[in-house]
Amino acid sequence: MSALRIRIELNKGRVGMPFGKLARVCDETTRFLVMLSEDLGLPQTDAWLAEEFENASVDFDVRYAYPVDPFQAEIGRQALEMIAGENSDYFGVSVRIRPETRRQFRNVTRALDPGEKMRIGVYKDNEHRPVTWFDVQRSDATEITEGIVDRHTYGEVQGVVNAFFKEHDPPYLRIRELSTGALVKCFFRPEMYKAAVELLEDKEAIVFVEGWLREDATTGITREIKVEDFTPACDFNEAEVSALFGSVPDYTGNLTSEQFVEGIRGD
Repeated sequence: MSALRIRIELNKGRVGMPFGKLARVCDETTRFLVMLSEDLGLPQTDAWLAEEFENASVDFDVRYAYPVDPFQAEIGRQALEMIAGENSDYFGVSVRIRPETRRQFRNVTRALDPGEKMRIGVYKDNEHRPVTWFDVQRSDATEITEGIVDRHTYGEVQGVVNAFFKEHDPPYLRIRELSTGALVKCFFRPEMYKAAVELLEDKEAIVFVEGWLREDATTGITREIKVEDFTPACDFNEAEVSALFGSVPDYTGNLTSEQFVEGIRGD
């Protein structure tokens, strides 16, 4: 049998932590772990123990109190890495974790001060130290990815710039996609920074963003793009469009425009 546990580090490099804040973090973390237990099908959902406290900042383990089947323990580890680390490699796990569980993880980080980090270490099997660490901040709480999958698809979205996150690594624009209304993160390379800033000059401008797409696992809607190119849409000029009508009178030959279109459609 295996153990399912994580390590939590708060206020790293400082001494102690305000007790009220610690209580909020622990309460929200308990709710998250209970919901995660339900998603994993563990029989005793409210069975997590805090242990292995260290006299440095606020460091401790949180362990599921009962032995876990090795397969379930591995699924649990993958689920924790997916949620805490925005890892999209575990598609089979993502469909087992409810959106409500991911949202509850956000509530854990909202108990922190702005810019304050919370470190989460994920153990594998019965290792003495976590094999993977994740730094999570309150500023990241509303941006944590929910069930994102990468199908290695190249494509494009068009929409209006909703926000610009220049301090994120890598930086990204958030686009409100025209056809779905969904918010799409558009991560771009540092050398594209100037082109990204220019998109902000007209707040109503429609932009085309092309690159490698990542989708919502549940809906298939594009949620992220690794940007290859930004292109502002041209201004629509009705007079110029109207001037095109009749500009190539012999294009359809002996056919009327209606007959020509019907021929293309196969009607």
